[in-house]
Amino acid sequence: MASISLPTFPSLDFSKLELPKINRANLPTMPNLPNVDTDAMVSAAKDAGYITVGLAVLAAQKAQVRRQELKKSLEGQVGNSRSQLAEIVDVVEARLATLDKGLVSIEAKLDGAVDQLEKRLPERAAGVVGHAHEAAKVVRQQVRNLIVPAA
Repeated sequence: MASISLPTFPSLDFSKLELPKINRANLPTMPNLPNVDTDAMVSAAKDAGYITVGLAVLAAQKAQVRRQELKKSLEGQVGNSRSQLAEIVDVVEARLATLDKGLVSIEAKLDGAVDQLEKRLPERAAGVVGHAHEAAKVVRQQVRNLIVPAA
């Protein structure tokens, strides 16, 4: 699964932010100049900076929570799929075992029939049938090993 990387936010330190105090006595007097509290302005600017950083941190935390929720949801779905696949494999293996038992039974009957046939045939013909039957047994065993591997 591809991982998602979120951009990192730069670290901002507003604690050392200082603006020199403006001495109004050195300013030329203007009749319409408002009376401004510079300390309050600096404090408001710092507060705005802290609020901005706080909101960014909250947004990053919320994104991380959403990512964790999505990850848990996907893991649950994959886990269910794995358990379903395991159940299917178990059913297929059980049916293959049943099929193998049936084939063993059929082979035993076939072996008995071939043995009876060999007893009725002349010696040379019985030898040929016996060799062919042994070769067929080897092939059947190889096919069985492909379907149901030996434990």
